[in-house]
Amino acid sequence: MTKWWPILILILSLIGCSTSVGVLERNEYEGPLSLLDITQYPSNVYVGLSGPYSTKEKMVEVALMSCAKGILLEEALALDSRFVMREDSDKGLTSFALKEHAYYDDTSLAKVIEELTIISITFEKDAGAIVCAEYGKKEKNSRALKVTLDSFGKPTWLKNYPTKEGYLFGVGNSRSYYYLNDSLEASDFAAAQNILDLYSEHLFSTSIETNRVGSENSMDRAVYQAQRGLLQGFRIVDRYYDKEEDTYWSLASIRE
Repeated sequence: MTKWWPILILILSLIGCSTSVGVLERNEYEGPLSLLDITQYPSNVYVGLSGPYSTKEKMVEVALMSCAKGILLEEALALDSRFVMREDSDKGLTSFALKEHAYYDDTSLAKVIEELTIISITFEKDAGAIVCAEYGKKEKNSRALKVTLDSFGKPTWLKNYPTKEGYLFGVGNSRSYYYLNDSLEASDFAAAQNILDLYSEHLFSTSIETNRVGSENSMDRAVYQAQRGLLQGFRIVDRYYDKEEDTYWSLASIRE
């Protein structure tokens, strides 16, 4: 962190004074997801959030890291998913295990942070600090998708996967956790996993069925499945919060 600490000090010195960088304080609940909407900006603009911390300095630091992480995830996101299930014909499901891991190259995290141009910093009671920043090393292109809403004001991608030439999409959801950033991270990961499930060519699956000794009608069944995939161009396109179900939804895209 020492490499980019002077930049962080400079940014924090702007907090509380009038500058070209927008610094906003949101004390009333207005829905933090609206503050994460950057669809009005070109594709080289990213957003990161921190979650609540004891100081503004720490919140901005974590939000900057979150913003840079989004850029690195777009470069390459590797997923590894393993699933094991055991069934008994008499008792039903007897055991179930699922392990999922995501990997990305974070060695250039400090360098990416140094190359960010801060557009705005917003403080919100549920989200902590929200940093919107431009990454100059990316071209300014239009975004992958323009989100449309149905007659109830919900995004149409909740019911149907979007289609656009050159892109593939996935949808994921998560229950609401205590901290907003944890809820969104879980929902985003589920969307990445959905893309892997839909489009991965690296799938190994095997099933073993055995009759129990002394019984012709009783059977044990074990299933093992492994998936691996490398997602390139991974980005979160849109998010939605279902108040009735207390569930967060994420729409993600990758380059085809």
